[in-house]
Amino acid sequence: MALERLYESMEILLGQHEKLLEMAEQKRQAIIRNDVSLLNELTTKESRLVRLIAETEQQRNQAVSDYYAAKGLRATSSATVSTIIRMETSFRDKERLTNLGERLTDVVNRLRSLNDLNTQLLRQAMEFNEFSINLLSGTDDDDVVYKRPVDQAGYSANARIFDSRA
Repeated sequence: MALERLYESMEILLGQHEKLLEMAEQKRQAIIRNDVSLLNELTTKESRLVRLIAETEQQRNQAVSDYYAAKGLRATSSATVSTIIRMETSFRDKERLTNLGERLTDVVNRLRSLNDLNTQLLRQAMEFNEFSINLLSGTDDDDVVYKRPVDQAGYSANARIFDSRA
């Protein structure tokens, strides 16, 4: 019974992480297209899904504890699915747990690399925006040194498109 609940919670976790992976791909596309509204919507959905994942993870931990209790053992912090695989005698159960664990690990690793890519894309977009703003507003090098008002008349090489002091 505890093993079935463990299977169920791991399958739910796998599905939730696959959804999270799809959202990360959609976020990447939104970042590339500069679609801020879609990015905000996806971030909101993602945070709800992360909360669900946390609840499912608690259920998985409870299933691990229940498995240990059914075997007459006390679950410790080292009680993991890997230890259950080593303890389990049924080949079918070992194989199913191993398969679920490997699939979940694979999805989490792909999600991690996609999130790293999204972070890099966001950083580059912010750097580009900052560069663009600096380019449009000009440099403030001339503002540091006092110049006589007579010297400032007319068009200068450093004329600004936007007056940043306005």
